[in-house]
Amino acid sequence: MTTLRRRGARATCASALAFALFVTLAGCGSKKAAAPASPNSKTIATSRTTAAAPAVFPLTGLPADPNSGRPALSIKIDNIDDALPQSGLNFADVVYDVLVEGGQTRLFATFQSHDADIVGPIRSARPVDADLLAALGGGLFAYSGAAPGEIAPVEDHSGATLLSNDDGVSAFYRAKGHRAPHNVYASTPDLYAAGAEAGDHSPPPPALFKFGPPAPGQPNAGADVPMGQYADAAWRWNPQLGQYERDQNGSPDVLEDGTNVTADNVLIMSVAITGTGVFDVNRVEDPLPVVIGFGPCWLLRDGQLIAGTWARASVTSPTVFHDSAGHDLVLHTGRTWVELQQNSLQPTFN
Repeated sequence: MTTLRRRGARATCASALAFALFVTLAGCGSKKAAAPASPNSKTIATSRTTAAAPAVFPLTGLPADPNSGRPALSIKIDNIDDALPQSGLNFADVVYDVLVEGGQTRLFATFQSHDADIVGPIRSARPVDADLLAALGGGLFAYSGAAPGEIAPVEDHSGATLLSNDDGVSAFYRAKGHRAPHNVYASTPDLYAAGAEAGDHSPPPPALFKFGPPAPGQPNAGADVPMGQYADAAWRWNPQLGQYERDQNGSPDVLEDGTNVTADNVLIMSVAITGTGVFDVNRVEDPLPVVIGFGPCWLLRDGQLIAGTWARASVTSPTVFHDSAGHDLVLHTGRTWVELQQNSLQPTFN
C-alpha cells in the first residue's frame, strides 16, 4: 500500500538558529495517513478542494480556467550538468533556483495553471523547501528521497501533502536512457491524481506576487547571476519573444524537447546562507538559503530592470516586494523564475 504524508501547518520559528531542532527532532508533530491502494490503471484527476476557484491564476495573474481551483504542485528538479537536459520547466508557474551542497543548485518548480506530461529529473528535498511550501499554503510536494534532517522541516511546518518516490507512489517512474540517480520522472496529472488518492484537500495557493503594468525602470538586456562555485545563471531579454531566455554555466539552458528555458519575469533575491548541520555522504554540509528576513532584490521584466527589497516576517507571512520608492514591486502576468542568490555574490546587469 502506498503511504502518503500530510504535514501540519502550525506556526514554528523558521530561523536558522532554530534549524538544529529540526535535525534532532526530525518528524516532530508529523502525521502519516495511508492512501488507498493505487488502481491497476492510472486515473488522471486533480486534488479535491472545496475552495472557490479564483478569477485569475494566483501564481501568474492570467485568466483562470478549471485548473485554478486546484492546489500548487511543487517538484524538486535536479540541476547539475549530469542531469541535463531537464523536462517540463516551461510549464511551471514559478521556479526557484536554490543553492545546495557542493556549490551546485537545485530547482523548486511549482505548477498550477498548466500540466506537463514529463517532469524531471526529480531529486531529493532540502530544508528550505519547508518555507517555500508554507508560502504556497502547502499544496502537494513531489520529491525523490531525503535524509531525515533534510525532510524534517518539511514534515514539521510546510503544510504540504508529501509525495515521495521512496514511499512507493506510483506516479514516479525510471526513464530509460537516463542514468541513475538522474532518471526519476513523473507527469503533473499523475502527481495530482496521487494527491487526490491521498485525500488531499488543499485550496489554491495564495498569490506570491502582484501583477500589473510596469513601473518606470532602467532599460536592460539581462543579467548574469553567479549562484555557486559550479552554478552560474544568466538571463537575456528577447524582444521578439517578449520573454527572457536562460543560460546556465555559459551555454543556453535547453530542455529535452529542444526549447530554451524562458520566463516572463526574473526576480533575483539576495539571501543569507547558513548551515543546517546536515551532511551528505562526502561530509559536505547542506546550505540553508534564508527566505525569512529581508534583503535587496532586482526584477527583470519587459526589458527593464527595477531594483527593490524583499521582506518576510515569519513562516506564516507572505513575502512582500517593494521598489526603491517603497511602492509594490509589480510583475508582468505570466511565468516567473526566482534566483535565490547568496548575498556574498552580486548580479551583473547588461
